[in-house]
Amino acid sequence: MFAPTLNFRAFSRRNASSTTSRSRPRRAVVESRLRTGRQGIQRIYKLAREREMISEYEYLESIGVPRAQALQVMAQASTAFERECARRGVDVRQANYGSAAMSQVVAFLLSSGADAREVGSLVIRHPAVLAYDVEERLKPLFAYMEGTFAIGAKAFVEEAQRRPSLLGLDADDNARKMVEYLIDNGSSKEEAMEYLLKSL
Repeated sequence: MFAPTLNFRAFSRRNASSTTSRSRPRRAVVESRLRTGRQGIQRIYKLAREREMISEYEYLESIGVPRAQALQVMAQASTAFERECARRGVDVRQANYGSAAMSQVVAFLLSSGADAREVGSLVIRHPAVLAYDVEERLKPLFAYMEGTFAIGAKAFVEEAQRRPSLLGLDADDNARKMVEYLIDNGSSKEEAMEYLLKSL
């Protein structure tokens, strides 16, 4: 009579796994949980931000920015807004930026003589303009151009439609300094203005 044969390999594997599982200490389960109510607040904030973004894109479309370009325009305008906040020493987390702020810029451009059909084109070519503060940046720039070069708002808007980067000038930070430098070095006001119009 033959003794039953044992599969020593299978037996040793079973024994090894059972002994290692017995000898191995159980891992502690670590659960990371949000504080009570925080998850709900985050969800509400996310939904609110998504609604805001939709309204921003819809607003951009309403002023002539194609849907395919709205995301890029908004991204560049938001980056410019952060730079503007840093320049003015404003905490960007406490500053509100969205369609309401953009509409103030558009309203100012329209009141200055911009063609409603061309505002979208102007914004596409220089998205940062949507981030500029009307009272602190745009109005002083238009006033400087009129006071220094006798260029009215409508004429300056027409120049900006040909060269949107003109709107990136800051009356105190760079426009005045460039003009004063050119005049101090022998240029006339007309030549200084020509330089601004053609070099920016």
